[in-house]
Amino acid sequence: MGALQRAVEPVGAVLHAARRPASYAGQLREALSTVITAGMWPLGFTSSDLADVGRLEELPSTVETPVLLVHGYGANKSNWLFLRRYLEQAGFARVHAFDYNPLAADIPQLAQRCAECAEQLRGRLGVERIHLVGHSLGGVIARYAVQVLGLEGVDVCITIASPHGGLRLASYGSPLAALSPLASGLQLRPDSEVMTLLRYSARALPTRFVAYYSNLDMIVPARRAMILEPELRATNILVKDHGHLSIVLSRRLAQSVVDQLGAAEGLPGYGSPVVGLPEHALGRHPVAGSAAPGSTRATG
Repeated sequence: MGALQRAVEPVGAVLHAARRPASYAGQLREALSTVITAGMWPLGFTSSDLADVGRLEELPSTVETPVLLVHGYGANKSNWLFLRRYLEQAGFARVHAFDYNPLAADIPQLAQRCAECAEQLRGRLGVERIHLVGHSLGGVIARYAVQVLGLEGVDVCITIASPHGGLRLASYGSPLAALSPLASGLQLRPDSEVMTLLRYSARALPTRFVAYYSNLDMIVPARRAMILEPELRATNILVKDHGHLSIVLSRRLAQSVVDQLGAAEGLPGYGSPVVGLPEHALGRHPVAGSAAPGSTRATG
C-alpha cells in the first residue's frame, strides 16, 4: 500500500487540480514548454562557466550584486534564457549560470562546486554578496551549499520547483545504483542521507530563502517543493497552473523573482520583500504576480 500511495501522490494532486478548466491550459503549456526546452538545449554549450565575467563588467548595471543560476537535472544554462532577460532588463547585468553534470558527481560534490563558483564570481567581481537561483535539483544544490557547506555572502537563495521534501520517484531505483553515476538522483529520496541532513541542519541563517512551487507539477508536487523547516523562515510562493518545465518560462515567475531580488537590493519601486508566513498551509502562501508590501509595481 505504501508503494501505491507514493506512486499516485503526484498524479492525485494533478487530478484534483484538473477539476478546474484552467488546468487543461496548464497541461498544454507544460507540453509546449517541453518542446521549447528541448529545442533550446543545444544553446547551453556556447560558453564555459565563467567565460563571460569580463563581458559583464562592460554592461550597464544598476545592481552590483551578481546572480548565479543553477539549472536542474539533465538541463543546462539554456533553461535560463527567459529569466535572464527579465533580470538584465531590471538592472541585474551580472547574471551568470553554473553548469554541471549530475551523472558525474553527487549532490554534496555538486554543491561544493557551486559554492566554489559563487566564491570565484564574487572574487572576480569584487563584491561581498551574491544571489542564488536554482531550478529543481539546482535548488537543492544551492540550498545545500548555503545551509550545509556554509557558503557565505548569499543574500537571497531562490528555488524553483525543487524537491525539498524529497522525490518519491527517486525511491524506485535500486539501492545498488547509489554506487553508479546516478547517485545524485537517488539522493533525492525523502529518506536519503542528503535530504535528512537538510531537514535536521536547518537553523537561522542570514540568507533569505524563497521557494516557488506549482499546483500542476507532476515531478515535484506542491508541498514537496516548499521549504517547510520553520528555522529557515522561508517564503513559499505559488506559481499557479504551471508544470515542472513551464514554470521556468513563466512570465509571472520571472517578474516575481525580479520583484524579490529588486526588493532585496532596495531598488526604487519594488517595495519590501515578501516575507515568510508563520502558517505553512498551502492556501496561505503568496502567489506569484502579487506585489510585494509597499510595492508600486503592477500585478498580473
